[in-house]
Parts: sequence; C-alpha cells; structure tokens
Amino acid sequence: MSSVMIAPNEEREMTRNQRGLVETCFEEGQYESGISVLEHLRSASFKPPAAHIRQLLYIALFPPPPPTGDQISEHDQVPISPVKGSPTKQKQTLPKLSLSPSVAASEAAQRLLMSFLSTNSPESLFRTLPGYPPNSAVGTPEPRSDDHDEDSVIAQESFCIKDCRDCWAILKGGFIPRKKLLPLARDGGRKRSRNAYEIEDVSLQNGVPAQPSIIAEHAWPVLDWLLFLFEKDELLASQNSAAKFSPLLLSQIPPPRGGTGPRWEVDAPLDIFFYCVQQEDRQRREMSTRLLTLLVNLSLTPDFDLQMFTAAVTTRLYSSSPQVVRTLMESLPKAVPVLTFKVALCQKFLSTTPSTSGVIKPRPKPLTRRAPPGDSEATSSTTKANAAQTGSNTAAVKSSLATGSEVLQLLTSGHESRRKAQAPSLILLMKYALFLSYAHLQRLLPPDERDGDWGDILASGKLKHVIDTVFPSDSEYHTALTVICSLWPGGRREG
Repeated sequence: MSSVMIAPNEEREMTRNQRGLVETCFEEGQYESGISVLEHLRSASFKPPAAHIRQLLYIALFPPPPPTGDQISEHDQVPISPVKGSPTKQKQTLPKLSLSPSVAASEAAQRLLMSFLSTNSPESLFRTLPGYPPNSAVGTPEPRSDDHDEDSVIAQESFCIKDCRDCWAILKGGFIPRKKLLPLARDGGRKRSRNAYEIEDVSLQNGVPAQPSIIAEHAWPVLDWLLFLFEKDELLASQNSAAKFSPLLLSQIPPPRGGTGPRWEVDAPLDIFFYCVQQEDRQRREMSTRLLTLLVNLSLTPDFDLQMFTAAVTTRLYSSSPQVVRTLMESLPKAVPVLTFKVALCQKFLSTTPSTSGVIKPRPKPLTRRAPPGDSEATSSTTKANAAQTGSNTAAVKSSLATGSEVLQLLTSGHESRRKAQAPSLILLMKYALFLSYAHLQRLLPPDERDGDWGDILASGKLKHVIDTVFPSDSEYHTALTVICSLWPGGRREG
C-alpha cells in the first residue's frame, strides 16, 4: 500500500467539459469508453466528480451473469440487423436494447477505483459514499451534494448507493440485483426520469429468495478498495497528529443516540470481519485482519469505545470455531494498540461466561459538552479535537491494562465454568494468546510505562512454573512458550 501513498494536494473540481465527456459515454451505455476517458482525466489536481465515483461503484458492483445459460445477455448491447417491414413492425420485432454494465465494464471500474487511490485524497473519493455525521452534527440537515448528471440510466440507478446508511451495506449480496437496464423513455423529445428494467435473476432456495450473503461474490474487489482507502486515510491522518486512525472509518460507525459520547455499535463491520475470516481464500482472510486492525486503531480517538468494542468481539468468539479464533489471534500485527486490544480480549474472554455477556448494553451517556451546532466544518473540527485528546485517551486505555499479577491469575485459574461452555482447546488457545500478547506488549512499551509486576515475575522465574502448570507438556503451546522464554534475559529488565 505504501506505493500508492501520496501527500495531500489541493484538488479542484473537474470542469463542465471534462465531466461532459464522461457523462456522454455513460448516457449511451458505453461504459468502458467512459471509464477510459475518466482514466485519462485522472489527476492529483482534479477531484473526480462525486457522481462519477458513485456510478463507478455501481458498475463495479453490478452482478455478472450466471455461469451458464446467460451468454446472450452479455451481447444485448450489440445492435442486430434491421428487420424489413413497416416501422411499427420493426419496433415490435427488435429486442429491447440493454444498458446493463458488462463484466468487462465492471472489471474496468474496479481497476479505475484502485487507480484513483494513487492520485487523489481519500476525502475526495469518499464523499459520494453514505456515512454518519460527526457527533456535534447529529440531527442537523445533511448538505446536498453537487450531482451534475441525472440524465443517464446509470446515474439514476446509482442513487441506491447514496440512500444507504453506511458503506458496509453496498457489499451485501442482492444489494444491486442483476437486471436489464433499458433506455429512458422519451416524452415529447425529452427523457422521462423514470427508468424501466427487467430483473434477470433471483436466487432461490426451495422456491423462496435466498438469504443474502454478507459480501456478494463480485463485491470483494470493492471491499479491498474500501480497506485501502481507510488505510490511506489512516496514514495521512497520522502525519498530522500522533494518532493513527481513520476519521473516514469512524464516520461509518453510528454515533450514540444522544449525539454525544464515544461510538460503539460495530455490528456491521464485525459481520464483515467474521465472514472474511472464515473464507478459504488467503487474500480474503487477510482482509479480515486489515479491517480489524483499522477498527482497533480507532481506540486512539476518544470518539470510539474500546471496552464496548472488545465486549462485542468477545461475544462473537463464544460461538466461533477454534480455527476462527486462532486465525484472529495469530494474524493481527504486533503493534501496541493491537496488542493492548488482544490482552483486553483474552482477559474478557477468560473472565466472563457466555451467559453473562450475550447482550451488550450501551454505556451510560457521559456528561460531555456538546459542540455548537451549525459548524460547516464539523468533520474537520472533530478530527482536530481528536488529535488534541489523543494523549489522554491513550493513557486511559493503558491504565485499564491488566497487571502482570492479574495476567498470572487468569493463566492459572481453572475456569471450571468456562470449561463447561467452551472446549478446553479454545481456553488453552486464549491463555496462550494472552501470555504472548502481554509479554510482547511489555517489551514494546517504553520502560517507564511497563508493569512493575511483570518485571518481578521475569526476575523470579515464575514463568517457567506457569508454563508447566497451565499447558500440557505435549502441547504445541508448551513447546513454543518454553523456547520463547529461554530467549528472554532471565531476571534482567530491558530498557
């Protein structure tokens, strides 16, 4: 991803003539030509029009034809030879021209979206996507976007993206059904605003519509694009403050109902995470790691509740397979915010039974002062406020971290109630993850922030006894931890 990172530039809107070149192609159903024109116009000096990005997303998400029995639909846009006879007979005989995007057009749209990441800012690309307002702007009217083209079929169809609550919704199976888009009807020489279309396929199970998947099979490239966009936004934000988190990702999490306090409702992105982590394809599983890392990094802003997020993930782990839990624990990067989250996750998992954590209750509304309404730069102001409060929020997160003595107590506890509800192998896995994550975190923290208990434990040699007591001698965990501990300087504190 580092190869596409650029410093933010001043971006201007494209001219009317530039937009018109693309809109003419899209209006005629020549999507690949329009995408090619937009590629040639792509520049760090010009923002791609919001309407064009939305239409690119619609084309990129348009379902391909079924594997068999639908070869004709991909060629519906090719005119056939005229039929002899009267004009009325010709009109009745000729098939209706379809303006549906082809597979080639969808792939071209996906490539162009990726290319825009190398030249344009995340804000200019993301402005067409739905999202939640900053806490201070909850309840205020949403500004109208400047959509220049509403004449083409694809422009009108793409408004379904704008009507969503967040970007996660556009990835779902069935969000954009495969249908034959027909040219807009004309009335007195003017185009009617209402589209006509024919649904081409509906997935059925036992005669009823199938349950839509969390991510449509053809939507994976768009999820990949969203993750790259959030990662770029995160990197650019870290250049302006000490916090490395994505403000755009934060906008995809609903604010509290009262409009104040940290955000915590993460059901939609967690649905996507757990769907990704169960995929057989390695690249798709890696998307789960990238998404969870982005979410964890939101803990660096006071507008995100790490404790509630940890509780939400823990609840889902209770019904997950050991393989899913192992993938989650082993794939995350070894960075301080992520290790802090892993320790909190293991602590929550080992100290709580499924029956007591099945329902996540919202925190009481904190008594924070609401920002004045009507600020035209609410998002920018929120980002600056986050940067100013990052230090105190990070300190609060670290202060809630378990001590070395508490970690040893969790490791050596029998967890009898947990054994009745969870497989012993899963409990051992979480203890192993807790042991390694806490040890690695202590090594990464500055000397003045490390836990004193942990230093004493290292010096006393208790770790070897804990390993022998907690982990069976023939287990992979015992072998790995024995080797790792032998590499640590016994009794000598680092730093």
